[in-house]
Amino acid sequence: MKITSIKNISTWLVLCILFTSCESELDMPPVDEFSPDNVVQSQEGLEALLFSAYQFDNIGQGVKDEILINEVTTDIGYVSIGAVEREMTPFLNFNWDASDPKFEQVLWTPRYRAIRDANTVLENIENSPVSEETKALITAEARYLRAAQYAYLYRYFGVVPLRTTTDLETQPQELPLPSEEEFLAFVETELREATTNLLPPSEQTQRGRATKGHSLAVLAKFLLQTRQWTKVAEVTKMIMDLNYYELYPDYRATFFVANEGNREIIVTWSLTNEQGFGNNYQNGAFPPGFMEAEAIPEFTWTSSMANWATQFSIRDGFYDAFDADDDRKQTIIESYTNLGGNTVNLRNTVDNTRSLKYFDNDQVGNFSGSDHPYIRYADILLARAEALNQLNGPTREAVDLVNTVRTRSVDDPYTLAEVGSKDSFNDIILQERGWEFFSEGKRREDLVRHGKLIEYARQRGINAQEFQHYFPYPQAELNANPALEQRNGY
Repeated sequence: MKITSIKNISTWLVLCILFTSCESELDMPPVDEFSPDNVVQSQEGLEALLFSAYQFDNIGQGVKDEILINEVTTDIGYVSIGAVEREMTPFLNFNWDASDPKFEQVLWTPRYRAIRDANTVLENIENSPVSEETKALITAEARYLRAAQYAYLYRYFGVVPLRTTTDLETQPQELPLPSEEEFLAFVETELREATTNLLPPSEQTQRGRATKGHSLAVLAKFLLQTRQWTKVAEVTKMIMDLNYYELYPDYRATFFVANEGNREIIVTWSLTNEQGFGNNYQNGAFPPGFMEAEAIPEFTWTSSMANWATQFSIRDGFYDAFDADDDRKQTIIESYTNLGGNTVNLRNTVDNTRSLKYFDNDQVGNFSGSDHPYIRYADILLARAEALNQLNGPTREAVDLVNTVRTRSVDDPYTLAEVGSKDSFNDIILQERGWEFFSEGKRREDLVRHGKLIEYARQRGINAQEFQHYFPYPQAELNANPALEQRNGY
């Protein structure tokens, strides 16, 4: 049975307006014009469906989970005290199982809801009387959104069911897994073909809507994760040749609310200081009684903001590895002034420095409006350097790419001679990625790709197993879809 009825359109419109943070507001008709019979008969109705997919694509209030899951499993992050510590203990100790609610509620379900909405757009757009130009653009956006969800899911679960229609006669509930080759080819093809009709980033006036940069960046990261080095080199060059993206001059200011939309940020999760749509990571990163810190003078905590009992912190080994003069280290505080006016040294406790990369002086309760970057241009430059090194060993271009990112923050570039062999340069790139992208939810995927996730966990005394570079499929999905067989080890 094909799903064609559309529900809660008014809610979707509110969500999409909040999500897109548009530079020009969307001109939407009255909500009562959106009936099940006419919703796909106008550009506005198609965009309402499309923006619902965008909303599910946005991490929203799950920012803390996105960061913590990807960092407490690595050499970067730690969490202690309270409910969030209990939630994250399985990830800290590598003893999670398929019943963990994070797998279903945070990582899986929102992505398949975005896929459902994108499929609904694609199934109905050909019969819509909108112009061919509009059809081409909305089709490209829907294909991008659908493929982006599969790229996201692959990071956590590997191959997942490829749902390309809402028609349960064509694809029943019991949908088996595709082969690895089929899955990789589908995601790559969808993103490449979407790129053709998406707008160049210079022409997109609604921040948050997909551009050629979005699809190419997601493709580049997907190819990187699957170690397709020649294609990574190709696609990263395509992004550079858009002649639009650039590093923001000041690393720390890249993440300021006032600088959202700068040309380093390619794909972002747009957040607002409202319930359900806010960045909530910093509430656990604030140390007890936090008022202000010398390292981040632009921000002062107020009584209208939350400060949770739980504590998100940075491991000492990671923090101490930074060069002393590295500006990126400034966003991690090691001391602060508390509400009583006293200076507190966080280094007096093991693994207790705090990343305050995200803050918003207009935060309301739990909800900060600081966006969470998903893919930055720095990521593309380092991805290209990694691919070139894998293909050819250390080259001047690859070293220069790493130095372009590094020397924004520390005046100590690498020389071609000192990076050494392919393997040693690969380790340098991994280390630079850690220093560049902490608190952005990238470390776990980087360690997986470099074959270090299990090794580093064992060095911390964790009984980690090789199969744990992927998470188990959620138990609810295994129950609902008997064709979804669990992998060995789970």
